[in-house]
Parts: sequence; C-alpha cells; structure tokens
Amino acid sequence: MPDSDGTTAPANEPTLDEQIAAYQREFADLDPQVEQIVSALGRLNRRMNVAYGRQTATLGISNAEWEVLKALVLAGQPYRMGPGDLAKQLGLTPAAMTHRIDRMVAEELVTRDRDEANRVRVIVGLTDTGRQKWLDAMELATDFEEDLLQDLSTKERGILGELLTRLLVRVES
Repeated sequence: MPDSDGTTAPANEPTLDEQIAAYQREFADLDPQVEQIVSALGRLNRRMNVAYGRQTATLGISNAEWEVLKALVLAGQPYRMGPGDLAKQLGLTPAAMTHRIDRMVAEELVTRDRDEANRVRVIVGLTDTGRQKWLDAMELATDFEEDLLQDLSTKERGILGELLTRLLVRVES
C-alpha cells in the first residue's frame, strides 16, 4: 500500500505512514513531521547503498573497495596515501585496513610500496586498473543519481542540496 506521498515500502517493512502512526501510538511526544523526514532519509540512504553495492558488484569490486578507491582519488595526484591515513579517513582499524589493502593489491586495484623518503613507512597507490574501476563506478552512479532526482527541478535540487548540507553540518559539528 502506498504512503500518502506515493511511496511504497518493501513487503517486510511498514510504510512511512504506518511507521509514524505506530510511533505516535507508543510515544505521544513524537513530531510526525520530524519523524517523516528522518525516516525517509534513513530509508533513502539504505536503498541508495544497496543500489551502489549492486553497481560496484557489476564491476567486480565491493562498496568497501570503492571507498578506498574514492579516498585515493580525493587525495589527488599521484593518488597515494599511507594505510594509517586511509584507515582513519574510512573509520577502520589498522588491521581491517591492512586486510582490505591485501585484497585490493591481489586484485591489482592498488599498490603497496615502501616510502622512498622513509623506508619504514608504506604507501598505498592507485593503479590504472583501480582508477578505471573508480571512473566506471562514477559513470554508473551518475546515471543512477540523475534517475533518482529526475522528478526534481533544478531549483528544487538546489534547495534540497542546501537543506541537506545544513543538516549534515549540524550532525558533523
């Protein structure tokens, strides 16, 4: 059954309207407008992550590997970072980062070399294959995101972007 806004939840999940009604029944102080926004953002985030996961899988990489590729690209040329810096940026333990890098080196997505300036330090670098996977994933994501936002005008996209950025700043501060 569609929500009042026309969306339909998966069979195992209540619609937003049903969820909000249940919450209001159990918690009288609930602001339904706030709950609608927060729940919709949460559901959208989950569904987008699933969609991105499907896309990266078609390229033979995981979302976790995509995050490493993205971090290296964002670092700028020559697309290199220390594993500790990568782990910190991605919120991983050093051991988890090492395991991820091991897999990605085996898949030839990244390199792991000694830092010539400090032979104790290791540097992770993006390979041509890794950069191409990142570019391919970006192309798929761009198509998905354009489709996702197709019903919003340019002005509405701008407003939504500004509003979401304001929320993000509040959460991150």
